[in-house]
Amino acid sequence: MTTGIHGAHGSAGSSQVESTPLQRLRWLLSDVLVTTPGMRSLALVSTDGLPLVAADEDSPAEELATMAAGLTALSGGLSKLLELGVLRRTVVTLQEGTLVLMSVDETTCLAAYTSAGCDLSLAGYQLARLVERAGHVLTTQLRRELRAQPGQEANR
Repeated sequence: MTTGIHGAHGSAGSSQVESTPLQRLRWLLSDVLVTTPGMRSLALVSTDGLPLVAADEDSPAEELATMAAGLTALSGGLSKLLELGVLRRTVVTLQEGTLVLMSVDETTCLAAYTSAGCDLSLAGYQLARLVERAGHVLTTQLRRELRAQPGQEANR
């Protein structure tokens, strides 16, 4: 049995190409990027500053990971100080766009930046849906593999 890029199962004689969890995750990220008007870049990053997987080759995943690490630490610290519960999302609104960080778990988040005209409610919905859809792909083993292969992370 083979697994296609969308995770569908086929018979041994099917024309589907076998895909890895990394390929399926990259496909999910790319799908959100191209179907969300105004979204400029999207990457899965670790909260300690490492880029894991980017939606495309042009993504500044390393820079997003670095910013995400700092902002997540600050936002998480504020959440603990004020006893407001688990950090879910950090949004930084700038003149020409918005940076959105959405927690996947304690060690991983989605980092997206958008143009100023992007519908943030749609972008937020798409990111939340992606977290739900990709949770099964984000195994501890996959994270270890991504971090162990410097040339593979962030699709660079």
